[in-house]
Amino acid sequence: MKQKTLIFALILLTIFMGCRERMEPEVDDFVEYGWSLYADRDFRGAYDQFQEGLDLDSLYIDGYNGAGWCFVEFNSPDTAINFFSEGLQYILVDSSQVRFEMLAGLALSYHVTGDYTRAIARGSELYTYRPVFRFSHDWRIDFEDIVIMLATSYYSQGNYAASLTWVQELDEEFTVDVTTNEGRADLIKKIETLQNI
Repeated sequence: MKQKTLIFALILLTIFMGCRERMEPEVDDFVEYGWSLYADRDFRGAYDQFQEGLDLDSLYIDGYNGAGWCFVEFNSPDTAINFFSEGLQYILVDSSQVRFEMLAGLALSYHVTGDYTRAIARGSELYTYRPVFRFSHDWRIDFEDIVIMLATSYYSQGNYAASLTWVQELDEEFTVDVTTNEGRADLIKKIETLQNI
C-alpha cells in the first residue's frame, strides 16, 4: 500500500511539474544580469542585456545608465551622452544613486568630447549633491575622477584659478601662482600626477 501511495504521489508531482507556467524574465532581470556582465568586463554582452531591458520598459532608468556606461567603455562618448541624457529625463528623485551615476558618466563623456562647459556643469552638479560619489559598478571611478575632470576642464578653458581650486580639493597644500607660465606648467603637472595615482 505504501508503495502504491508513493508511486501515485510521484505521478502527481510529475504532472504538476509539467504544468508549471513558463517564467519570462522581467526588465530588472535583464538589467541586473547586464551589470553582472559589466563587472566581468563583457561590455558588449552587458549592453545587449540593458537594451533587452529597455525594450521591455523604455522608462527603466538603470537600463539607460548601464547602456551609457557601456558606451563609455566602447569609447563612444556621443552615444553615451545620448543614453545618459535620455535616462536623466525620467528621474523623479534627485538623490537617487542612478542619477548620480548618470551625471558622472555624462560629465566624463562631455569632457572627452571637448565640451568643457557642459562637463563642468554636470560635474559640479554631481559634486554639489554627492561630494563623495562612488560608482557602484566599478570601484575605479569615484569623486576624485570627477574633481580631476573639473580641474582639467577649467584648465582647458584657460580658467587656471578655478582649476587650481579643484586641485586643492584633493591636495589643499598645493599652491602655485597661476598668473605665471611656470605656475600654470606646475598646475598641469600636478593634474597629471593626480590622474596617475
